[in-house]
Amino acid sequence: MTRDNDAWLQRVRYTAAEPTSWLQHARTLRQAAEDLWTAGNAHDREPGSELGTTVLAKWTSPGFVRPETGGSTAEVCFMVFGFALENLAKGIIVCRDPTVVAKNRLKNWHGNGHDLSALFDRAAISVSEEERQLLARTTRITEWKGRYPVAMNFDEVGAQDRIVGHIAVSNVWPADDYAQLCNLYERAKAILLL
Repeated sequence: MTRDNDAWLQRVRYTAAEPTSWLQHARTLRQAAEDLWTAGNAHDREPGSELGTTVLAKWTSPGFVRPETGGSTAEVCFMVFGFALENLAKGIIVCRDPTVVAKNRLKNWHGNGHDLSALFDRAAISVSEEERQLLARTTRITEWKGRYPVAMNFDEVGAQDRIVGHIAVSNVWPADDYAQLCNLYERAKAILLL
């Protein structure tokens, strides 16, 4: 290895071991999720504002206020939010266990690295059973549902998923899930800032 390469790797190791690096990346992802949430809900309020859409009919009952569920960008919003939570948990883990940062790479995370429940457990962030279920749904989004039309393993696709020729049993996230993810984010961020 050359001297320049050694110096570069030292900077990379420092970045990996520095909790504020993880926090800053989490903040950027969190802001992107907020932007997607806002845009998706705006599309829901004004159908046809999404790229490539055509509205054939638009009617709502007088006084009806559509709940905010993320609209057309919900799955991508929750995927990016999941990545923000993942960065916070990994920042806490790196802070508490510096041996995770090896000489030339980060050591493997428990599981596949996107399992938010496992990462929150490893980071010692306590969660309720309801929050654990939300983390499991968000993990599913980060692993495939926010990125691809189907999972790599077709057995992971269920009746709740949109696929061609099938109307999903439930493809809408509860309106309060976003607020719960915001609370989890703030709790994890507070731990990282300690």
